[in-house]
Amino acid sequence: MSLFCSGRPLAAVAAMMLVAAGCGGGGDDSAANGDSNPAAATASTASSTSTSADPQDEGTRSAGCESPRPKPGESTVTITSGGEERTYLRLVPDAGSSSGGDETAAPLVLDFPAYSPAEMETEFSGLTKPDADGKVPADEFGAVVVTPEPVNGAGTLLTWNYVDTDGWTDDVRFVADMLDDVEAAACIDTDRVLATGFAVGGVFASIVTCELPDRIAVLATVSGLYNPQGCGADAAKAVVSFHGTGDRFIPFDGGIGSGPANLGLSAETTAGLTFMLDRPGALDSSTAWAERDGCEAKPVEKPAGDGAGPGVTRRVWPGCDDGLDVELFEIDGGEHTWPGSVGMAAYEGLLGPVSTEIDATAVMWDFFEAHA
Repeated sequence: MSLFCSGRPLAAVAAMMLVAAGCGGGGDDSAANGDSNPAAATASTASSTSTSADPQDEGTRSAGCESPRPKPGESTVTITSGGEERTYLRLVPDAGSSSGGDETAAPLVLDFPAYSPAEMETEFSGLTKPDADGKVPADEFGAVVVTPEPVNGAGTLLTWNYVDTDGWTDDVRFVADMLDDVEAAACIDTDRVLATGFAVGGVFASIVTCELPDRIAVLATVSGLYNPQGCGADAAKAVVSFHGTGDRFIPFDGGIGSGPANLGLSAETTAGLTFMLDRPGALDSSTAWAERDGCEAKPVEKPAGDGAGPGVTRRVWPGCDDGLDVELFEIDGGEHTWPGSVGMAAYEGLLGPVSTEIDATAVMWDFFEAHA
């Protein structure tokens, strides 16, 4: 029996949608946390202690800087990639950070879901949703955020083409086409692109960073850092990851846990995920990226930052080349959740309690700001 499939369907579509959220608004557009929560109080960590070089004052402005500014807010964008229609969710921030001649070019975040629907990933990461204080992180960061929709496999839970599965759509090409599209539509600083994702969405973010190294500046993952085979030296990037030691889906120490057994994934979707059975653990994956970045072989422990709880261990690989950094935030007992997420709380019955030991979104953004 597959570790991914229980052999019995979920009871209802609603339950399946819940599962999609666990694994892992707007109009249509065509292309032509409180003080009592330690996570909410997490202050700048990477930016205050990083060994990186100062970010560039001026980046490379995309073609969209000469186009009319897109309407702020969320929309669904449809493009053609490889002869097929593909969609992604796009959030243009309220702040004046996108298109309009003399406006500041915005950073871009690629937020990869584990499975369809993409909307569930927006709830998990919270990048485009109000936080506990009612503020939308993307607006606060002045960032354009895109959340692409996976289409490979079968059934309700569709995913990415991780290892060139026969007959599956080329998702790396789709991401490249999506980048072309958003950079033409909005004023983007193409030197400031962050790839992130949850679970196997983080795995795919890792693959995209290796396959499109000239288009990604920083990699940040939650429960999903991965070191793809054949990933070259040109993919040396600043990398930060978050992983709970109690993760029952994608275990901290590698492989696949017991959690996915009841997800009801189709045989087709499962076929594209079997490579995860041999997945190295979080520490080994970070070490592999550190080697690529020219860092020292063993990490050192450093303070996790103001507001971080006592259950967080921050491991930093020192001595990296070119001002790069590799960091791993290990959450003691943390389960298969995005630490500090507001939207993920509704899925605790499936995934486990959301850790409030640290705010992963805030910390990864500080890390990004320090390196891009």
